[in-house]
Amino acid sequence: MHAAARTNSDRATGAAVTLRAWSGSAGLAEALEAWPRGAGADPLCNAPDWIGAHARAFVDSSAVFGWTAESDGRAVGVFPFRVEPSRGRWALRRAIHVADGTFDSDYLDLATAPGFDAECARALVDALANERRIDAVVLTGTPDDSPMLAALRAELEQRGLPRREREADCLAAPLPDSFEAYVATLGKRMRSKVRQAMRQATDLGARLAWCDAPAELDEHLEGLFALHTERWESAGEPGSFASAERRTFYADIARSSLERNSLRFARLDHGGRAVAYQIGVVRGSTYYQLQEGFRPDSDGFRPATALRALAIQELIGEGVRAYDFMAGATRHKRDWGGVERDCTTLAFALPRLRARIAYGARAWLDARR
Repeated sequence: MHAAARTNSDRATGAAVTLRAWSGSAGLAEALEAWPRGAGADPLCNAPDWIGAHARAFVDSSAVFGWTAESDGRAVGVFPFRVEPSRGRWALRRAIHVADGTFDSDYLDLATAPGFDAECARALVDALANERRIDAVVLTGTPDDSPMLAALRAELEQRGLPRREREADCLAAPLPDSFEAYVATLGKRMRSKVRQAMRQATDLGARLAWCDAPAELDEHLEGLFALHTERWESAGEPGSFASAERRTFYADIARSSLERNSLRFARLDHGGRAVAYQIGVVRGSTYYQLQEGFRPDSDGFRPATALRALAIQELIGEGVRAYDFMAGATRHKRDWGGVERDCTTLAFALPRLRARIAYGARAWLDARR
């Protein structure tokens, strides 16, 4: 069942935006069908296929709600949220992006057609203020160049609503037009490590292969899950794919990406078996690296290093110009040429006394540290 929210008009242009409310899995599915054309949000985790797969795998339908922004009969924004699970009796009740909460999604944003950011931010904050189930909102890891992030900051400032911001660490490596030029950008020790791993893999007969056939997908996904788990269990951790929901989610994304010819699912075969996997997706000229797994007991060479190097070599050949490691500013990613992509997590209080007190107290503490 849909309900019309308040209409907002831009003072300068007169353009009107109306928010249409929806809820539950069915409402989200309908909203994703109306995705705004030309939305400037990062194209991986803000895409309808990613958001839908994440919600199906991880989110209870009763927690899902949001709005579709419309102007002159067309969708100009989709704002999908979920009520965050309770963090304790005294904790604020928060809304988060529907694709957030599991550490799988990065660069989350609110998809808005160009030129409608200010109007949409104004209407959205109004609508969120009327959502009685929540006290505050958290938007995780939004790129700093997001027009909607800037519009929300301005709207919150104008209303005097308290907010908190923190940097979110993400890394991506720019790729030149040749593999040798890329290797030359790495540090001396890393250059030597990469070249040695590639040479040893070749000498031992290891071979790069890509999973691009639907009939092979399930087999290699199970291989990825097994090697990832084996690697982390050897370090005393369960690994990401101990979760059945995460296995379902990655299988869903892999299938939809394969159908769009954007899946890049690489493996390194040696001795009749796969010794390393790397799964990612290409959007535009950027490769997003999602997960990997490798045998920790491989002798004679570094399978994970060899696989990444061989995959990057082929990705460069097909025109990819950025290798995005996504969240987590680890030394390992920096060694591969990763540089910061500036992102911000924005949390803000809604006009509730309890939320204002909580954010005010936190700001007071932060100022005295």
